[in-house]
Amino acid sequence: MKKHKLEFSIGALFVALIVVLMWQYLYFISKPLPIILVSISVAIIIYIVSPIGEKNKEHEAYAPKFFAQAAVTSLIAVAIIILVAVILNKTTFSKTFDLTNNKINSLSDESEKLLDSLSKPVQIYCIPASNPTDNYCDNSTDLLNLYMRRSKNLMYMGALSLSDKAIIQKLQPSGYSRLMLLTDNNKSEVEGQITESKLTNGIINLIKYKKVVYFLTGHGEPSISSEGNAEKNYSDIVMSLRSRAYDVKEWNIKQGNLPKEARVLVAGDNNITYSEQVENLLENFIAQGGRLVLIVNPYREQGLEKLYAKLNLKLDPILLTLNTNTPIGQQIMKQNLSRPPVIASNFSTESPITKVITQSFGAQGVMPIDGARPITILNESGNSNIKTHSIVLTSAYNAAPITITAEARNKIDLNSPFQLIPDNNFDPNKAWPLAVSVDISGASNFSSDKSIAKPADAAKDKSEVVVYGFGIVSPFSKSVPISEEMLPLTIAHLYQDQELVSIPTKDFTPKQFNLSRNPALWLILFSGVLPISTALAGFFIWMRRRSA
Repeated sequence: MKKHKLEFSIGALFVALIVVLMWQYLYFISKPLPIILVSISVAIIIYIVSPIGEKNKEHEAYAPKFFAQAAVTSLIAVAIIILVAVILNKTTFSKTFDLTNNKINSLSDESEKLLDSLSKPVQIYCIPASNPTDNYCDNSTDLLNLYMRRSKNLMYMGALSLSDKAIIQKLQPSGYSRLMLLTDNNKSEVEGQITESKLTNGIINLIKYKKVVYFLTGHGEPSISSEGNAEKNYSDIVMSLRSRAYDVKEWNIKQGNLPKEARVLVAGDNNITYSEQVENLLENFIAQGGRLVLIVNPYREQGLEKLYAKLNLKLDPILLTLNTNTPIGQQIMKQNLSRPPVIASNFSTESPITKVITQSFGAQGVMPIDGARPITILNESGNSNIKTHSIVLTSAYNAAPITITAEARNKIDLNSPFQLIPDNNFDPNKAWPLAVSVDISGASNFSSDKSIAKPADAAKDKSEVVVYGFGIVSPFSKSVPISEEMLPLTIAHLYQDQELVSIPTKDFTPKQFNLSRNPALWLILFSGVLPISTALAGFFIWMRRRSA
């Protein structure tokens, strides 16, 4: 071995390099195998470099043929590395020994434990961005490969074609730019930029929790079944939710506080004013991190003034109806409707709830609604332990306002046709906020019940409330796709915002060894730079030996 230092040095170095490239594969064969191989290579190099076993150097001759053998060995080793690299990059990704500062080639302990315990198959579909040039699905491939390499139960089905209506109808995604995770009986979505924290939480939501949506009852709210008035029930919405693998349940206020595991509650469109008991129930639900959807019946007082004050919102004492002086108002009036609908438009692009609508119908898409209560966003109190951030989801333009007292509002007979006279000299160009999303920090302060524990992590002491200043079930909602999608989109958003584990964000942009990226550069490295540098090193050693 000492006689052929160069050959064995090169051989040991290349063996060590191949082991590093194939570390993850060798690790799955046997955990100590890659460590043993690298240790043997290092031991050989140390033995060759050290003076142990040296004989009389004066009689040692390094013939040119040995140099030729070393060069041939080097070229063969380079060819082997290229072949191995090509095999490893069949799926455009090569797992390397992770020496990066922020461990972008590795998963956290939380993710690895979850994937090791994964016992049921999970399919992952990517819903592309609405703009094909965004390459949304390609940007998530490297992270997905890390997950699939850890667990054989994860299967990436690739990016969906937006023109494939059959599969889109089957999966029913809530919008663009997201991953859909599916088991045989559940679905979960991860939207926006995919991070390890989001993806791990998406899998947890998928396999450990059955997504349940509660609908509050007891104050004249619409039924979740198709019984009774066909135009005033949530049956179509419930059917849509169940097709997305949600379980839907009613919760009567007589049952008290909701279960601790409850995460989303829909309350409102109530014909009977809510009592203080209901207000306390809703505040306790928010205090435990629950996400709430409030739907306002514009023809009835809702009875949640204290709750709205904590949310820094106020329902204006205005009832909006159709402005018949506008072209669209005159067109709708030709239908001879007894309660002319308000035209809601201007969907916000800031919120993931209505961003989907703006992508499909445009920001100025219209939605006829049966009356509306405008919502005012108040200035946040500096002394409050509750911090709120509000985003207007949709507004109404060119609406005709009617000032009406709470007493007169509650006396309107909703079962008979009625006409209301708009205020004089109203501003026809005013925008009225009709739907608001409120992010809440310090949610535990909503409740005065000391039995509700405050989270130790302040980052998890949060909630979200979405308020629609109009009933989303009406004769008009049956013919307007936007209104049919509002509640399912909202619930999907509220569910996936819940973070169960917190993993620091990593930059997963492709930086690892990958022949599929700039293959010409890798060819130059392996076929040019490495063999030439090896040959020059060998020639230098030969010259030194010759002169010795």
